[in-house]
Amino acid sequence: QAILAQALWLQPQHTETPAAALPRRSFRPRAQSLPEMASQEPHARASFEPAEVVPEEVARSLGTDLVRGLTQEQAAAVLQRDGPNELEKPPRPTLLLLFIMQLTGFVIMLLICAAVASIVVNATGPRQADPLSYTTGMAILVIVVINAGIAAWTEHKAGDALEALSKMTQASIYVVRDGVEVKVDVPEVVRGDLVVLGTGDVVPADMRLIEADDVKVSEMALTGEPDDVHKTAKMKT
Repeated sequence: QAILAQALWLQPQHTETPAAALPRRSFRPRAQSLPEMASQEPHARASFEPAEVVPEEVARSLGTDLVRGLTQEQAAAVLQRDGPNELEKPPRPTLLLLFIMQLTGFVIMLLICAAVASIVVNATGPRQADPLSYTTGMAILVIVVINAGIAAWTEHKAGDALEALSKMTQASIYVVRDGVEVKVDVPEVVRGDLVVLGTGDVVPADMRLIEADDVKVSEMALTGEPDDVHKTAKMKT
């Protein structure tokens, strides 16, 4: 067993931090079981710093079991309650909003003003009855609308491509549920999951280590520290 970790102690969030640990081996249940933890409600759980208490107390507060982890039903309920384990994403702009945003550029606004001025001048001048006098202003407006439409459509399709690419490269992790290691996508990791980390795995959330054997984690993306940081399951004093 490389590491058993308590996942999602604070808030669901996915940090792209690779972990360097021993290779993963088959899961061996530990001796103690805490079945009564699963029935605890979130409001009844104690509030404390997880690194300063024993793993059993952390498990009790999260309503999980240090041997079997959560059941599939419990995990589904927590996922429904807390939402996916990912940073909150701002809503994507609609195609109409993208089109309007294209019209707010400085150069585009100048062109629109020039087109309107041309139409107004010809409408109040001696050639107001001549349709050909409005061609310059109308041509500028048509070109501006076509340009904004093409730019908005291109940006919209680029957003679709990026979203599809992010789904293809989505990380996965092993968790213990019903006493069995199962592979789940990182957004499906929930509070109380027992996460099994191996060499090169991504740390999927804020976690409390339960078992650790020569664990080092790269925190360069968070702190800029170039060297891997040693982690331990010992309780902080």
